[in-house]
Amino acid sequence: MAGLRNALIGLGLALAVPAMSAAAPPVEDPRDVRIRELSDRVSDLEKAIKDLNAQVESAARNADLARGDVKVLQDRMTGPQPASPAPVPVAAGPAAAAAATRSPATPAEDGLTLGRRQLQGGDARTAEATLTTWLASAPGDPKAGEGAYLRGRARSQQSAWADAAADYISALKGWPATWWAPDAVVELARALGRLGKTAESCQALETLTARYPEASEGARTRAAAVSAQSRCGA
Repeated sequence: MAGLRNALIGLGLALAVPAMSAAAPPVEDPRDVRIRELSDRVSDLEKAIKDLNAQVESAARNADLARGDVKVLQDRMTGPQPASPAPVPVAAGPAAAAAATRSPATPAEDGLTLGRRQLQGGDARTAEATLTTWLASAPGDPKAGEGAYLRGRARSQQSAWADAAADYISALKGWPATWWAPDAVVELARALGRLGKTAESCQALETLTARYPEASEGARTRAAAVSAQSRCGA
């Protein structure tokens, strides 16, 4: 009897506690799946648009630098031409003749051009060093403003926003009527915004239309992007 009772009790427990079976996986709502897929697609599109905007901005800046190269060439073509070297007596020898016919060196101009090309090639650190040397060697040079602007660009690419802003301010003294001045205003506003000085950033952008109404479409497009980043007019 005891054995039967124990068997019944065991059977009762077995019936009271059924064997555990594997739980069926939850069925996900198709609407949630669709929402997640759409969200992923939106994220991908936003990243693609951001990358495209960066490429467009880089291309526009390189175009500005190329315009600077064209301006340099135009200045050279329209400026006074160097005098022809005086003939060298044969007795002086070939070494003296080569030295006499060599073009006169223009280290300041060459440094500015080199710095511009280094910046255009993406070597911001080297461009900054080259332009710093040029600015130190050519105080009072008529193109010192352009050199300061280009160094500001090099520093901006290294996120040295305070130094870049100082360069742009120096370049814009007197509001020069040059090919690079409108972009210097935009880049000054960008640097100020990155420094958290949004009010000053917006104020700088207001001067773009007032001082440079003929600014290029690229400069105006970049100004609109900086305005949105600094929440101007909000």
